[in-house]
Amino acid sequence: MRLATSTAALLAASTLLLTGCSVGIPGTDQEVNVDPDGVSVGSEDGEVTAESDGDVSVGNGDGDVTLDEGGGVSVDSATGDLTIAAVEGSVTEDCGGENVNITASNADITLNGKCGEVSVLGSGLTVHVGSADSIHVAGADNTVHHAEGEPAVTDIGVNNTVSAGGDATV
Repeated sequence: MRLATSTAALLAASTLLLTGCSVGIPGTDQEVNVDPDGVSVGSEDGEVTAESDGDVSVGNGDGDVTLDEGGGVSVDSATGDLTIAAVEGSVTEDCGGENVNITASNADITLNGKCGEVSVLGSGLTVHVGSADSIHVAGADNTVHHAEGEPAVTDIGVNNTVSAGGDATV
């Protein structure tokens, strides 16, 4: 009997996962959705989604933040500054005129659009910037490219290079 109950529960869960299910959370305006693409919890104020490939995105109506296998990105709600942390992965973000702080190692970071101040701390990084007011680099063996403009550059490190070019869009 116990095996039959477990098997029925497993079949029911598999059916819900394959076909999709949406359930409201009692006492709130939130809803949980489960389908083959992942799981999401949300309301009119925002949504958190965990996709089947492991990516996580957070939306609050004012903008979205995505965390994937390459690293994480956070946005300071007071200033709009972006903070990117990554280890051996890649992250691509749009600057939107904001300042960006990167703390990473052995990663590839692409910042499209116009950035304010870009601060890079780490080692073995390749950073592509659309354009920036200034670029500050600390650490070792980092390469930073800027697609447009002549940003003020500060390099406090060993074997770092900052040059025009790269893969970012303006």
